[in-house]
Amino acid sequence: MSWISPLFALLGVLLGAGATALADRRRWRREAVTRLLELRTELYAEYMVATEGTGRDLLRVLRTTAVEEREAAAAAAFAGFNLGGTRQRVHVLAPLDVVRAADEIFRGLRRASDYVTTADAQDTPALVALKDEVGALRDRFQEVARRDVRSLLAGSATWSA
Repeated sequence: MSWISPLFALLGVLLGAGATALADRRRWRREAVTRLLELRTELYAEYMVATEGTGRDLLRVLRTTAVEEREAAAAAAFAGFNLGGTRQRVHVLAPLDVVRAADEIFRGLRRASDYVTTADAQDTPALVALKDEVGALRDRFQEVARRDVRSLLAGSATWSA
């Protein structure tokens, strides 16, 4: 019967090691989800700032730049906030629905850039329609980004339990 004590000691060590490994795994996952949440939240905010800045600069170009200089000014305005680079990071870090929404707003701003190069600054109905389109695309991006952040938060709460 002298083998029972070492057997229980070994069983205790195994159970302790298993519990520690499980706790470490949960902590690692929780930290990974938290880090992903931070990265995506910062990225989504950066993308929104870039879209707003790009749209604002394109409008400024339309209203203040001579027609013959607008193509170069619109290209500079479109590139000024690194919208394309930020969009590529969205492609890497975000889920597909956020990527699609980011692509839609990018294309909408590209159409706005094309519009600015040739448009009459006094064509208010066309400008309002374009601003409404870009605004709706921005709202869609915000909606899917918020949904993604909420799902990560819900996942983080699950891992902490």
